[in-house]
Amino acid sequence: MSETPFIEARPRKLDRLFWGQYFTLTLRRHFSRGYLSGEQHLLGVSSATDGIPTVIASTHASWWDAAVAMSLAWGRHHMDMDGMMEYRQLSRYRFFSRLGLFSVIREDAASAMKSLRYGAGRIRDSNRMLWMYPQGELIHQDVDRIECEPGIGILAHLVGTCRILPVAMRYELLREQRPACWVRFAEPLVIKSGTPIRNVQALCSDALTQVRDGLRSDAMCERHNDYESFINGRMSMEKRFDALLGRRPYTER
Repeated sequence: MSETPFIEARPRKLDRLFWGQYFTLTLRRHFSRGYLSGEQHLLGVSSATDGIPTVIASTHASWWDAAVAMSLAWGRHHMDMDGMMEYRQLSRYRFFSRLGLFSVIREDAASAMKSLRYGAGRIRDSNRMLWMYPQGELIHQDVDRIECEPGIGILAHLVGTCRILPVAMRYELLREQRPACWVRFAEPLVIKSGTPIRNVQALCSDALTQVRDGLRSDAMCERHNDYESFINGRMSMEKRFDALLGRRPYTER
C-alpha cells in the first residue's frame, strides 16, 4: 500500500515577511477598507509565555480568508503561526510550505488524522499558533449557524490544554466601488486537557456563530466605533473625481 502523500511545513522568516507584505498590498488593491476588532485577543495569545498553544478557529466563507490571515499574521505582525492547506493546492504551490503551511486531504480519514497529529506535534507544549478553518470547507457567510467538524475537537484532544481563538471574517459591498473587509476576534476559549471531542466541537461552533453574528450586525448597521482600520484601499471612482475637483465626497449619510 502506498503511503498517504503529505507535505510538511518548512517555515522561513524571509518568506513569511515577503508574502505577508504581498497579501497586504493585494488587499489594498482589491478592497476599499478593512475593519478590525478584538485585535487585543490575537496579540494576547501571541505574546503569552505560559506554554499553552493556540488554535485560531476562523469562519471560512471566501477565498480571501487566507489572504487576510496571512496579511494579519505576517504583514501586520510577525507571528509564529502554522496552517493547513488542501494537498492538491499545496502540491501545486509548494512555496506556501515555507510560510508554515502543511497539507491535508479531508476526504481521506487517514490523511486528515496524519495532518492533525502533525499539527498538534508542532504546537504542543509551546505558545505557537495554528490557524484552522474548522468548518472544513467554504460555506456562505450568512448560513444560519456555524457548524464545526470534529477535527477541531480531535486537534484539541491531541494537543492537551490549549486555547481556541475564534475569529469571523465578512465581506460587504455597500457605499464603495470595492468591497469592505470586516474582521472580529473574540475572547479565547481555554480548553482543558481531556475535554471530550464533541464538547470542543460544540463550544467552537457556538463561539464562531456568536462572533459571526456580532460581526454581521456591526457590518449591516455600519458600526465602526469598536473597529480600527487595517486596510486603506484605493478610493472609488466618484471620490477620486471629487478629490480632483477639491470638494468633499458625496455620501448618503
